[in-house]
This record gives sequence, C-alpha cells and structure tokens, in this order.
Amino acid sequence: MGFEWPNDDFEFPEWARACTKAWEDYVLEPGNHIRADFDDFECGLFRDAHAYISEGIKLGVMRYKRLYEEKKVYSFKDYCEKFYIKSYSRCLETILAAQIGWELLCNGFHEVPSNVSQAIALTKTFFKDEFGQPDIIRSWEWVLQHSKATGKKITAGLINFLVNPQRKEEKVKIEVGKKDWEKFQQKARESNLDPKSVLKDFMNKYVGGDENSSPKDEGSGLGESDEIEEIDPEREEFWAKDVQSLLKENPYLKQDNYDTSPDS
Repeated sequence: MGFEWPNDDFEFPEWARACTKAWEDYVLEPGNHIRADFDDFECGLFRDAHAYISEGIKLGVMRYKRLYEEKKVYSFKDYCEKFYIKSYSRCLETILAAQIGWELLCNGFHEVPSNVSQAIALTKTFFKDEFGQPDIIRSWEWVLQHSKATGKKITAGLINFLVNPQRKEEKVKIEVGKKDWEKFQQKARESNLDPKSVLKDFMNKYVGGDENSSPKDEGSGLGESDEIEEIDPEREEFWAKDVQSLLKENPYLKQDNYDTSPDS
C-alpha cells in the first residue's frame, strides 16, 4: 500500500497523466523535497480540492453544446450511461454544484464549497432573493461567518443545519436479505397488508409509538366520529412472527440497502 513504484510495463490511462506527474514531482523526490515551490504546491492542492467546478463546467459544455454527438449518442443522458463513470443524475448535480461554486467565485469569494454535497446544500436555503429563488450569496456569507465565529469546519451537514434547519425527519434503511424481503412482501400482500406499513406498525408497537403524539382523550385531533381499527390478534401474531424472523438475521440499521420507511 502507499504510493508504490509503478511497474515499468504498466501503461496508465490517458486521463491519469496528472496523477503520474504528481507522483513524479512529489513522491519520487527523496527526503522532504518536492519539485515545486511550496506556494505552487499548495495552490495545486486547493485546485484539486475544488475539482468539481472544472468537472461541472466541462459536463455543462458537453451537455449544452451537444458534444456527446461525437460519440454517436444523441442525448446527454445516453452519454453518461454509456461512456461516463458517473450516473446521469450525479452529472446533473455536478453541473449545478459547479454553477454555484462559479457564482460565488464571480461574487468575490475566495473560499467556496469544496465538494458537490456542500454546494447542493446551499440550494435548500430558506434565504430567498427578490425573485423568490435561493439566495446563494447571502446563505454562503452566513455559513462563512458562523464557521469563522465558532471555528467549525464547513461540511454539508453544517450548511444544512444553518440554512435549512426545518428538515423532515431523517429516514434510515434496514439491511435484510433480498429473498427474505421479497418473501415478507409476498406474505404481507397475501394478507392484504402493505409491507412497509406492517413494519411501521410493528415498530410503533415495539417502541411504544411516537413519543410526541397525544392520546385521543388529550386532544389528538380525532373527532367523536373517528374510529380506531382494532388489531386482530391473528394479524398481530403474524406481524410479530414474520418481522422478528426478518430482523433476526441482521438487526443493525444501515443506510444503503432496502428502504423500509413508509414514506419512501
């Protein structure tokens, strides 16, 4: 591991030439020396940290000038899916993020978001301009001021906290085997039940429901004519048995598999 010496017989891809040059200029030099002035070295480091801007500009040019037709495809989406290393949706996000970073640079900022996630977070701001659009400039000024005053590093999470504090309840995903989930879905639907609602009801029963909710007689908003459906004991037993079996395999919550949130 580390920045090892490359095999002489190995041919790097064309796009990696900048990587090999960095290796030759900075790693290959013995001791604590580099083939560059430190200021130039640090400038290059900051340039690389904001590479999403140049990438987004190039993707935007590819899209709007229809350069993808050189590859015999006739939409930017097809180009991304067939030839680029990132998905179509990620490319659109990168273009938007680059536009935000560029707008901030053009408005005199020397410090701008360092990645796509930070830039995209600014679009969710509650600050609005005179046209009702997200006020990126004002939002970024607020983020910089807060970071300077508190000494906190700027992250996408911090930006969201500052400019979009009223967020929806965070959702999580649960990791289960695909076959088990499909079997669970099938059994639930055979009983005319929505699988996600089954999980939600079971979890509410298991943890005691929403702590912030009020019972009916304490002003929950239910009228006198509203009825709460009684849970059939057999149905409850079905829920408990199947969900327990489902969760036993891996009870840990993850962020990257099957979404069992009821609103997804």
